[in-house]
Amino acid sequence: MKKIVQNFNNFVNKTILKVQNKTNSNLKKSNIKISNFSKYFIILFTSVFVYLFYLLVPLLYDKNWVQNTIENKLINEFKINLSSSADIIYRILPAPHFVIKDSKILVNEIKESKSIAEIKDLKIFLSQKNFFNKEKMNIKRVVIKDANFSLIRNDLKMIDEFSNENFSDKKIRVNNSKIFFKDNLDQIITIIKVKKAHLFFDSEKLINLFELQGEIFAIPFIFDFSSQNQSKILREINFKAKSLKLDISNQSTKDKNKLISGNNIISFINSSINSEYYIEDNLVFFKSGDSKIKNLEPYYEGKLSINPFDLELNVDLGNFEILRLLNVNSILNEFIKSGLLSNENISVKISARAKSKFNNRIFQNTEIKFNIVNGRINFNNTKLINDKIGSLLLKNSNLFVKDNKLFLNTDLLIEIKNHDNLFSFLNTSKKSRKPIKKVLVNLDYDFLSNQIRFNNVRVNNNKVDEEFLRIMTGFNDNNLNNITKGRRLINELLDIYEG
Repeated sequence: MKKIVQNFNNFVNKTILKVQNKTNSNLKKSNIKISNFSKYFIILFTSVFVYLFYLLVPLLYDKNWVQNTIENKLINEFKINLSSSADIIYRILPAPHFVIKDSKILVNEIKESKSIAEIKDLKIFLSQKNFFNKEKMNIKRVVIKDANFSLIRNDLKMIDEFSNENFSDKKIRVNNSKIFFKDNLDQIITIIKVKKAHLFFDSEKLINLFELQGEIFAIPFIFDFSSQNQSKILREINFKAKSLKLDISNQSTKDKNKLISGNNIISFINSSINSEYYIEDNLVFFKSGDSKIKNLEPYYEGKLSINPFDLELNVDLGNFEILRLLNVNSILNEFIKSGLLSNENISVKISARAKSKFNNRIFQNTEIKFNIVNGRINFNNTKLINDKIGSLLLKNSNLFVKDNKLFLNTDLLIEIKNHDNLFSFLNTSKKSRKPIKKVLVNLDYDFLSNQIRFNNVRVNNNKVDEEFLRIMTGFNDNNLNNITKGRRLINELLDIYEG
């Protein structure tokens, strides 16, 4: 560009000098002088005029030629198979570019091509080196705006293969668009709103780069992807969602035999989960690495299928108060309230175990079962055990959100294995001691207010009277740490229970 401008300036200067010499000879006769400012202004004005004329040269290009040339250059340089319309406009601001309305990106399948993107506004920015020779027209960057991308599982495989090769060193930008992920029945699974994104090949670092700022399930996030394609394919992915206090990073390696192994780190609140994994037959097998949840070092292992999403996970949390995971401020609650987990295409089966070494803990052994089936979340078969007294078992549970509050409805089965130890723990008087073996309670628990509402109670398979239910309402403002209050209320219930 500098060379072009210099040539124009030389041309202008020569022209101006000729005019100036003639003018000066005439002015000498008339004794009129022109200031240096006026000379520079004339030169500048002429240069700008000639430069603007040069920028307008692409207006003279044949539109059919422009359409065919752009499509060929996009497929050859960017690997983009574009089906464009004849609605092409040329503009010089903010930089010379063609605007193409209502175009499509196609992918080739066995029988025919199909569209994976509909673009309302496509801008092709041009290099300004030589507009007089249209055959040397060169694309500088591509900007996609107001586009709808529609992707299914096979398309993701195509994108994965595409990332195994080097991108173009010219940027592709995507603004104000949407990505629709669909199943094989063309049903929408997830929608990602793309605020802005770009991809290109960094020729200095020799890596592919893809960066995206968007929103999923109304949760803003930042996604970064990079790959280095040499003897081994090295990839790095970073995902950040500030509202969830969530940060995910992944590094992987694919060798010549297409075996994939890697390391994944999930950071949330003040914890970090580090996983080592490998991929075999479309299944991801993983186990814990150097993970920490506060002062805890958990061990876990499991397997994951991506499509459909199916997770099996077994966790040993050691000496950990596992009920903290249900705290209203926990990452689990935020996930559930976001609706991210309430998806019919997600299947989850998690078993988390913990064993307390402290005698002052009510439950020495805890196993929480977290399940997602057909978009519904439950804690069925969750069990809390007191080695000396008995156990609590959750059945027919359902976790749901109502009025932006998180609720759990469940049947709670209490089995008493040793009455003497129970009465000793409760400091129950001898006259109030009754032969209770089983208590079945249906309740609603509000995680936000920490309140319990009892819907139905049966003791030893028998219904209880109204007085019994009235006393149980004392647990409605339950504080799980208030053991003294719990003992008092249970003893009151034992006093009035007639068996």
